[in-house]
Amino acid sequence: MLPLACDSRIHRVVVHARGAVVTRRVELPPDLPTDLVEIAVTGITPFAEPASVHALARGGREVVYVHARIVIPEGSAAPGPAIERVRELEHAREALTAERAHLGGRRNLLAGLEFNLGMDRRLRPVDPKARIADALATARLVSDELAALDARMRKLDHAIEKASRDIEAARLAAAQARTEERAGSSRPTFTVLVRLAAGQGAVEALDLEYTTLAARWWPTYKAWLSKGATRVRWDIDALVAQASGEDWKGVELSLSTADLVHDARLPELKSLRLGRAQPPAKKGFRPPPPGLDAMFEPFDAAMAQVPPAPRVEPEMENQALRRSRSAEPRPPGAMPAAAAPSPQSFGMPPPAPNQEVAVMQSLAHALAPKSKMSAPALVSRASAAYGGGAGAGSMLAEVEMALEESAAADVPAAVTSIEPDDKWLDFDSLVLASAREKDRRGRLTRVPDDASRSSAYQASNTIEHLESPARTLDPLATRGRFDHRYDAEGRADVPSNARPHRVHVQGAEGPATARFRSVPRESAQVYREARIENPHRAPLLGGPVDVFLDGALVTTTSIGAVDRGGLLLVGLGVEDRLRVARNARVEESSAGLLGGSSLVDHHVTVDFTSSLGVPVTVEVLERIPVTDDKDISVKVTSADPEPEIYDQSDIGAPVRGGRRFRVEVPAGGKARMSYGYRVKLPAKSEIVGGNRRE
Repeated sequence: MLPLACDSRIHRVVVHARGAVVTRRVELPPDLPTDLVEIAVTGITPFAEPASVHALARGGREVVYVHARIVIPEGSAAPGPAIERVRELEHAREALTAERAHLGGRRNLLAGLEFNLGMDRRLRPVDPKARIADALATARLVSDELAALDARMRKLDHAIEKASRDIEAARLAAAQARTEERAGSSRPTFTVLVRLAAGQGAVEALDLEYTTLAARWWPTYKAWLSKGATRVRWDIDALVAQASGEDWKGVELSLSTADLVHDARLPELKSLRLGRAQPPAKKGFRPPPPGLDAMFEPFDAAMAQVPPAPRVEPEMENQALRRSRSAEPRPPGAMPAAAAPSPQSFGMPPPAPNQEVAVMQSLAHALAPKSKMSAPALVSRASAAYGGGAGAGSMLAEVEMALEESAAADVPAAVTSIEPDDKWLDFDSLVLASAREKDRRGRLTRVPDDASRSSAYQASNTIEHLESPARTLDPLATRGRFDHRYDAEGRADVPSNARPHRVHVQGAEGPATARFRSVPRESAQVYREARIENPHRAPLLGGPVDVFLDGALVTTTSIGAVDRGGLLLVGLGVEDRLRVARNARVEESSAGLLGGSSLVDHHVTVDFTSSLGVPVTVEVLERIPVTDDKDISVKVTSADPEPEIYDQSDIGAPVRGGRRFRVEVPAGGKARMSYGYRVKLPAKSEIVGGNRRE
């Protein structure tokens, strides 16, 4: 049955705290056969997890078979146009640099020339005027040549500098380019085979789902305040980074705080019973059926009747090998592809026996890392074969046999005493061994990871160690006890370049309340805040917030995790239209019998001046001294308006003696608050350190 090739496109992506679930919509033909049909979906990223691929069919047909396999394209791999552009610019810069170095060397030679006028009359009579004229002409010629070289070198310097800038721009464009622009078309891909059962019903849609581990996201927010900070639109954005090997274009995006892979099975608690053995733990492994070797007895008997291949002597084998290589068709002047040129081809004598041993020893040292045997063991085995009268061919055969034995010894222990771990539950990587492999036939073996899986692990590691953008927090650190999923409004584009890309998720509007706070003892300023109730029906994670007031960016701050219906405060900076002034007055007196006690009375006043067009309420934070000494007492004597106890627990830093005043300041008017307290202490004691006037 030939598979029916169908195209597909990425329809939906759910990005988890680590990893993502990608859904592809398969484009089925309108005349889909009603009998059993197999569909081949090509072009899937090789970074997908093969064991996670499954198909979802809606309609009157059922999916009976799903299999993912890697497809290696024919021919050599070629980079995409973005990478090719970088290489072209680098080659052009190398050519300019080489030319610059050549001209620099030539200039140094010309600048080092020395002129000899040859005015020595003892050798031959000379005309001094002619010699001097010749020397001046030669000097002008060299000077003109040096000037031309300097001009050309200056042009080359400018060209090299421009080429360097172009290379940096091309590298940045390549880093931000899409997958096909960087990787090209000649790269490995996954092909998924989906088999649909026979039936008369129509297939409404066929989706493929698979996971990729190279994806993550960070939450960010925007707060748009308007109408005097009484209304707010709260936008939830996200910075999404992925290196899945395929671009997400116009996809339905969702963000989840949950783990991509999580074992939801309930733990099995072991009971404590005296005198009764515990049942063995259940495992996903099942041992091979009894009599497995008896299944292959007819095969072994048939193979025993096949006559063995005639044994070729080493010297005859080497001669046949040379004849076969010489008989290979090749273009004129080309050497055989599988053999290096022999010494005789260069007119040299054949190697001596000890030279052959040296060659085989070098080969044994090169092949030792691929085997379980050490290099000395391979050398001794090859030397023993040569000492027994065999030639270099037998020595090579001995080394190859040692490698085969090492590969057989490298079979996992689960083959002999089959007790596999969780990796053996990855059924897509299990294959049935060949009947010729007597040690493994009839048993499942794991297919080793290929280069694409190594690249997938590297991409996942790159995303895991990606530096978080400024002020952002990992959802795993702020998600709390429960997970939530955020569905984005509209569609989004996220290129596969391992860089964060901002995506709008959703927005909601709600009321806000402007609040003014001041701590006049520390700063003579009034700060404005916006008290906002979470307008979304979803919790807000910790992250940065860009605050806009009437369309203008005011500040960038951070918030912590807020539940649904929770309250959050957003700072708006200093309110310059409110002025505050604090004054303190201290009076000391004696009290008690014979003046045995000292009284220190403090009177504090705070004045406000407003140029706002509306009345506002200002929260003023002050602190009253506290004492744990029974001989010292602190008492509030007056307060206008009446304060309330403030322990600062709302910001996680509790204090003692805090008071919060609420002062009504009229529009364009003034207001005052005042309070006083008395400190009574023994006359023999005195206040040391600090500000006594406070």
